[in-house]
Amino acid sequence: MKSNFEKLQVEIFGESHAEETGVRISGIPGGIELTFDCVKSLLERRKSRGGVWATPRKEEDEPVIISGLKKTDKGYVTDGVIDIRIKNANVRPKDYDNSLTVPRPSHADFAAYAKEGRISSGGGRFSGRLTAPLCVAGGIAEELLASMGIRMCAYLASIGGVKGASYKTSPEVALYGVSEEDEARIKNSDFPLLDERAREIMTEEIRSAAAEGDSVGGVVECTASGIEAGLFGDALFEGLESKIAYSVYAVPAVKGVEFGSGFSLAGMRGSEANDALTVENGEVRTLTNRSGGINGGISNGMAITLSVAFRPTPSISKPQRSVELSDLRECELAIKGRHDSCIAVRAVPCVESAVALALLDEALKIRDGIELYIK
Repeated sequence: MKSNFEKLQVEIFGESHAEETGVRISGIPGGIELTFDCVKSLLERRKSRGGVWATPRKEEDEPVIISGLKKTDKGYVTDGVIDIRIKNANVRPKDYDNSLTVPRPSHADFAAYAKEGRISSGGGRFSGRLTAPLCVAGGIAEELLASMGIRMCAYLASIGGVKGASYKTSPEVALYGVSEEDEARIKNSDFPLLDERAREIMTEEIRSAAAEGDSVGGVVECTASGIEAGLFGDALFEGLESKIAYSVYAVPAVKGVEFGSGFSLAGMRGSEANDALTVENGEVRTLTNRSGGINGGISNGMAITLSVAFRPTPSISKPQRSVELSDLRECELAIKGRHDSCIAVRAVPCVESAVALALLDEALKIRDGIELYIK
């Protein structure tokens, strides 16, 4: 499936239980050095590492470079269309034999069947497995953005009905994004939180659902700081919120995206919702950041902040009502296979990747291209 960005082209291919998945990236100028460290970090953070929230399916997710990156003493240098593959080593398509004609409720199965006349094992191209190559593309984007002084960090804000720390309750994070100190800790955690005190009660929420063969959803937040006022975005269809939301909705199970205070703004008066302007170190800033760092579709110099809602994993072992499509007979389905009890935990680096791709596309548009900004 191909992206519809303006300068950056991203094509993700493969299926959950195919031999491999992969990504092709074009639009990045040649001659730019990369360490590949961000790619490795995002893939590691996305892995199933044995938590109660994660699938038992373990994959090494070692990216294999086919083209577009030349090896150097320091890492790699861009050279044409980047083509990277990831092997699916731990496949078990037979786990899905009972759901190839019986769609899993709220999964993509029935919609895909209506469109194509078939249901693929493990969701096929609709599977969360395709977020591994998304993280490869996102890692490249994030490293390039870091060279421009743009820092990004995503984390869990809530699991089920349990809320943790959020940029909405932390004025410092809302204004300036996640601090470098917290970013290092979050990106080295298997359960990334702004405040670790919520971990125990959140994991218990997941454990309780999993014990009943059920699942829970969650909210992932992301901040991006270091973006100059007026640098990214424009009005109407070229708005920065539109582009970021478009990219984030590529992550499976996303059902809602809001920027800044989002839906809460609808219940406020303008005097409360507005971000008053001030001067700080010779620059125009805002005293609050309820707008999420974007006004009129354009970056306003404050941190870009967004919240992303993930539905509970549709694939659960608890019996559900479905339909046998071969004869349109109602039936009961108990789903087999290996699935996350809470998608949101391992989706944190995926959200970060999707936001990075949208911001990189904006970077590729400005002036004479990204070469002017890479230090």
